[in-house]
Amino acid sequence: MRDRSLLLVVGACLALAALSLLLPSTPTYDPWAWIIWGREIAQLDLVTTDGPSWKPLPALFTVPFALFGDAAPSLWLVVARAGGLLGIAFAYRVARRLGGPVAGAAALGALILAPWYFKNAALGNSEGLMAAAVLGAIDRHLAGRTRQAFALGLAAALLRPEAWPFFGLYGLWLVWRERDALKLVALGFLSLPVLWLGPELWGSGNLNRASDRAQQPNPNSPAFADNPALEVVKDAGDMLSLPVVLGVLALLAVLVLRRGRGTPVRAIALLAGMAVVWLGVVAYMTSNGFSGNQRYLVMPVVLGVVVACVGVGLLAQELRRLPARGVLVLAALVAVAFSVPDWGGTGRMLDNLAYQGRLQDDLARSVADAGGPGRILACGPVSTGAFLVPAVAWQLDVHANRVGLVPSRPGVVFRVATVPGSNPVPPLRPVAGSPFETLATNGNWRVLGLCG
Repeated sequence: MRDRSLLLVVGACLALAALSLLLPSTPTYDPWAWIIWGREIAQLDLVTTDGPSWKPLPALFTVPFALFGDAAPSLWLVVARAGGLLGIAFAYRVARRLGGPVAGAAALGALILAPWYFKNAALGNSEGLMAAAVLGAIDRHLAGRTRQAFALGLAAALLRPEAWPFFGLYGLWLVWRERDALKLVALGFLSLPVLWLGPELWGSGNLNRASDRAQQPNPNSPAFADNPALEVVKDAGDMLSLPVVLGVLALLAVLVLRRGRGTPVRAIALLAGMAVVWLGVVAYMTSNGFSGNQRYLVMPVVLGVVVACVGVGLLAQELRRLPARGVLVLAALVAVAFSVPDWGGTGRMLDNLAYQGRLQDDLARSVADAGGPGRILACGPVSTGAFLVPAVAWQLDVHANRVGLVPSRPGVVFRVATVPGSNPVPPLRPVAGSPFETLATNGNWRVLGLCG
């Protein structure tokens, strides 16, 4: 991919991501925290004592986005969704380069409707950006643009610690290959502790706060299983569909048939090795108390999907006499085959995304109807559901630690069902019988107040 065409692809992904905001849209828990922290850094008042683990890369966007006020959440969604689209584009590029057009089409079809990929990108999580950074680095390396690959590897290392071993090894290889790259690599390595630890020391006074937070898993985390590592591997298996397994078998068959001749064995082996090692790192970390959420498995699963698609593409190449039109038809059929297993949950996923988007719109209206942030904060302590804290804090323009989880009197309670059909949170048992007044209702939100 030439640099000019790459810019066109990036521009197209940004444009499509911006158009997606015409639909109900909202960030989820972690992105809301990053957006708030961007605002706080811009105001020189960072507080990271509450919320998810700190990640440096989002702040490189959310700090300047804070200058645009209420548009900051939408701007972050554009970046996160564009990253997801770019990850798909690079998956196509890498698979096509290694396995031909059928492999590229298979990778495109496998990822474009995968719920675990689509949902994370749509809600503003970092997994789409991670896929864009890692697959982009692989694509740039295969194109001989090693310094671009290193820069994209740095972006990945600023998103997840699981990327550090790969980034470190690539940097050392780059210095060995190009001695004049020493300054670039040294600056990249130095940026990791500065950008990961410095803001946490500023915002919480604890250099290890991000690590400490990551070791406070949710109740449904694999960390609580009898064998956390095995549970992580099972979760990864649930994300891989039957066509992916068949694609790996096809790859093995082609390697046996060709005995390595005419096949980019080294590149394929490195991709497969990255997938296995990355999965192993997540499994090891989960065994040592880290949460092991399914979204941490997106990157190794994406790498596995690309490897499987390369296998399908190479098998298609064995049909050497297939005409060009037949290749196109085969590519389309393979793309459909890879995506079909995920079609069943697509409608439900889209409905849930739309519901989350409406919740955010209704929350903004509820704050206004309740008299605005000033009146609400003057009434007393604010509380809401656990996963709604950053969203409420953003609307009230306060630090996340100003929003609690347990209703109090006096105080204000923001109650809503976080998913369709669920019970509203937070429960009102701690203040049962108190004469709360309904300050506002919008959609499924109900704002209750008992002012001091």
